[in-house]
Amino acid sequence: MTLPPAVNWHFWPWCNYGCTFCFATFEDIDRSNSLEKELGFKLLEEMAAEGVEKVTFVGGEPTLCPWLGEYLVKAKSLALTTCIVSNGTGLSEEFLDSWHEYIDWVGISIDASDDRLHYIMGRGTKADLAEGRSRHLEAALFAWERCQKLGIRMKLNTVVCKANLDNDITEIVLQMMPERWKAFQVLPIDGQNDGRVEDLLVSEDEFLEWVERHKGVSNEGINFIPETNELMTGSYVMIDSLGRFYSNIEGAHKYTRSILEIGIEEAWRENQFNEHHFIEREGIYDWRTLPSMDNDCNSG
Repeated sequence: MTLPPAVNWHFWPWCNYGCTFCFATFEDIDRSNSLEKELGFKLLEEMAAEGVEKVTFVGGEPTLCPWLGEYLVKAKSLALTTCIVSNGTGLSEEFLDSWHEYIDWVGISIDASDDRLHYIMGRGTKADLAEGRSRHLEAALFAWERCQKLGIRMKLNTVVCKANLDNDITEIVLQMMPERWKAFQVLPIDGQNDGRVEDLLVSEDEFLEWVERHKGVSNEGINFIPETNELMTGSYVMIDSLGRFYSNIEGAHKYTRSILEIGIEEAWRENQFNEHHFIEREGIYDWRTLPSMDNDCNSG
């Protein structure tokens, strides 16, 4: 199996948020041994040489990394489409003024129409959560507006769990008008969120009922992509901060040897991946095509 053209690189494992359901805490690895900056440049070169077309910079919170901008420049020099998935706190005017021309896409997470629900889910800065509150919604919407004004293409991520199962965010989504809206059934992963996520879990039927209530956004030109636990598992090409492919196909993170030690082809052969689910969840879409003036999202 050849390497798919879209990779999620979890290059920065640290985060300023405390999301209870987070399935990418990387508490199971030695984060102090994360790749040095220069090795990250080499890893981007390896991806491009292998035919990767789009790299998504993920965390943790990627904007906490002081050299994210340099990675964006490097990725664009390799003709890669770039995406950042962020909680929005680091998408400041200063950051975007400096680097927006190297950013093709930004994904921001909003799970609820009320920050009281975000607080229950831990969706907020650790400092705010310690004070018994979340201020995520306002911060995320401000970041969204800044990105849109700069012409960055936008996608929205929502985790559906017990806390927000009865909450309707259609109005906010229609206000934001993302090109893509991905809704995820909260995913338990051993070694990442076990011991914390159990009270937030929902069944697939409960998740699909939530999807049914929100699917009308598709009539407004938003590409709405629901992902059950089954569809999510094993269907993302993921690289960790140590430069290893990893998979959650067995319900926990399973890592390959380092790409920079054994080469990207050999490392990919060690990885577990569900290509069928990758295609089914629209892992490939027309990410290079500019959106039309009437906000028609083309293929994705």
